[in-house]
This record gives sequence, C-alpha cells and structure tokens, in this order.
Amino acid sequence: MDPEQGPPHGPGEEDDDQPGSTWLPPDDRLWRHPSEVRSNPSVPARPPSRSVGRWLVGPEARTWLVGVISGVVGALVCGGVLIAAGAVNQPTPVFVTKTASHPPSGSTPGDAANAVGIWGSVAPSVVGLSVNGSQGVSSGSGVIVSTDGQDCYILTDSALFSTAGSSSQVQVLSYLGQQKTGLLVGTDTSGGIAVVRVVLSPSDPVDPAVPGSVGDIQTGGTIYSIGSPGVAGSSDGSPFATGSIDDSMNYLQPVEGASGAMYSMLVADLSVDASAYGGAVVDGSGALIGIANQVASQLARPGLTYVTPIDTAMADMYAMIKAGSQADVHPWLGILQATDISGTGAQDLGVAGAIEVESVAVGSPAAKAGIADNDVITAIDGRPAASVGALIAWLALAKPGEVVSVDWLHGGHRRQADITLGTQPATAEPG
Repeated sequence: MDPEQGPPHGPGEEDDDQPGSTWLPPDDRLWRHPSEVRSNPSVPARPPSRSVGRWLVGPEARTWLVGVISGVVGALVCGGVLIAAGAVNQPTPVFVTKTASHPPSGSTPGDAANAVGIWGSVAPSVVGLSVNGSQGVSSGSGVIVSTDGQDCYILTDSALFSTAGSSSQVQVLSYLGQQKTGLLVGTDTSGGIAVVRVVLSPSDPVDPAVPGSVGDIQTGGTIYSIGSPGVAGSSDGSPFATGSIDDSMNYLQPVEGASGAMYSMLVADLSVDASAYGGAVVDGSGALIGIANQVASQLARPGLTYVTPIDTAMADMYAMIKAGSQADVHPWLGILQATDISGTGAQDLGVAGAIEVESVAVGSPAAKAGIADNDVITAIDGRPAASVGALIAWLALAKPGEVVSVDWLHGGHRRQADITLGTQPATAEPG
C-alpha cells in the first residue's frame, strides 16, 4: 500500500458501487442473524467491497496515513518479519469472504506481503474508542461489524466500560482520524463484549469487517491482531501484532469483584499493545474471528491474549440490538475447559478431529449425562465435533431448553445421550 496514493476515495468523489444502507436479503449479507444461519449454516457470503466511506476520509487523511503505514511496517520488522524489497509499496491483493479459510492469493499466512495486505484490508474497519466515565477515561479499539440504515455497530471489549457506566460518553476515532460520538448499546461480561452504536449521516457509508467463524480456524494457524493506530500512536504502542491460535477453550473465574465469570474464551499465542484490546483478531484471509480482550491481571499470562470468538460476539450483538441492551441468556452444556484432538490422536480414534474435555461444571447438563474430565466428545447432534471452535460456534446458535444428542468416549467406551441445555450461570464450579 503506497502512502502517497492515499485511500481509494477522497472528499467529493462518488462510488457507484457503494452498498445501500438498508438490510439486504439474507443471501446477500456478509453476516446472518443466528436464527437464519442455524437453518442453513453453510451458505457462503459474497466478498465485500473494500471502498472507504467519507467518514473515513478527511482532507488531512493522506499525511496522517503515512505515519500509520510506517508504524505497521515497524511492527512487522520488530516482530521478526522480513519485508522483501517492494513488498510494502506493492502488496499482494487481498480478497476475503465470510468463512474464507485460505490465505490471500499468492501469499502464505505470516509472510510480509500477506501481513501488509491483511492490514490494508482490515484496518479501515478498526476504530479507536475513548470512554469518559465516572472514574476517568478509558481508551481502546473497536471493530465496525454491521450497519443498519444510518446506524453503525461496533464490537469492542466490555472492560472499557467496567467502571464507566451505561451513560458514559463514547468518542469514536476512525482509521483516518475522523471523530464521531457513540452510544453504548449494551455489554455482556460473560463473553467480554460491548456494543457501541454510531449514527451516520446519509453521506457517511462505511465498510464493516468480514466476520468468519471459529468453527473454521485451525490450531496453530497464523492470526493477526489489529488495533486503532490513532490510539496506539498516543501511547507509543503498535496497533499490529502477529501470532497463532491455541487449541483450547477456557473458563475464567471472576476476580477483583467481578460479578460473573467469562466463558468459551480462546487463547492466542499473541502479545498485543494495551491500545489494541477491543480490536480485531483475524485469520490469514482477513476474516474476523474474534475480539481481543483485556482480562484481570490475576488471569493474564505473558505472551498470551484471550479472544472472544466472533460467533459468540455477533450473536450477542444482534440480541442486544433487538432487546435494547441485554444479550440473550446463553445455553449451558457445562464444558468449561477443553482442547482439540487432531493429527495422529484423531486418527487413532477414527475421526478427523475431536474434543478432549478437561473440566466439567458440577451439576451441569453434561455432568448429569455422565460426561467427565478426560472424556472425548466426538459428535453433537450427529455432526462431528472436530474442534473446540466447532463447539463454540454451535453453542452460539443454540438456545436453552434445546435437546441435543452428544456422542463421547469414556474410558475408551462409546457413549451417547440426549442432553437438555440449561441456562449459563453467572459462575460455575469446576468438577
């Protein structure tokens, strides 16, 4: 991306291909409401345009962008990525789809050209957030994920609002330095998610990020964290980091007076600047797979970042928009900690992949059905349970009260039971 070229559109320029501001039919949208996806989860989405709306473009933008690109390239070098001559000025084009599982054409996840291409594709959808609450100002990042008419919705880390209150003032800083006033829609601390709404003028269309699914990610796959360059610049941090996804699903006990625990959090071998919490975590194709979360210091581990799965976050967001503030109650199976079984381990079981249970909550539906620590879940509702990501994606679409069929191995013996999902409690007791 050549800084001298600037963004694709400037003030006063028109884009005949700019998408409309009303809801499109389900088959034409980048993301489906969980009720639509559940009936046909494999329907592909059309790749998005990467045009940038006027809100993201200002007269001072081109000069400001030079510093942004310099910072990203510096982050890549510091991270040990060797940038070949000319890679920054002529990056490999990036084309992403909703559930893309392959890197951009001509690139390998983790290489310099792909990293710069990922930045150019995703960064315009990442914003900075400044929350002015009763106990001071909190700053972080957020990701534009949806628009409905003039309403633009942003996902971020709920920790930004932990002491601010629902009436706090939110300032939203775009990729190129433009500012808007936002309104908190709601939070779900069990998933570490908050939703912010920005009202746009008719001339302010924006291009949301492309949600993927954690059901598609592969253990060890290259991922990228992208925060707001404006917020990172004010703290001398880097908005860009690269790492890999872990294979575990985590339950985090409440600490420091928190009212509830955090469920189904993924772990990434990734170090992010504090300014990038609430920002995007994307896979090698640029598809959004999660939101980077800041957890309590007692739970933080050096070199690791907790990630809210995008499947959970999007389901929460639509529920909050519909209800006005509160997310729907979450379904409760009771698997607190789990890891993937793949490779030779899966081959020995005769499956493509499976889930090893590490912790089951006392009194949960899973525990009552006989599922115990060290058991191996192989199928849910007749479909292979190939990974913890697949389990998380399935739970994001499930509802309390549903009856599900679960197949698992206990001491090498195959078992099966129909389990009625409960309602996720504020906290759970590991078995």
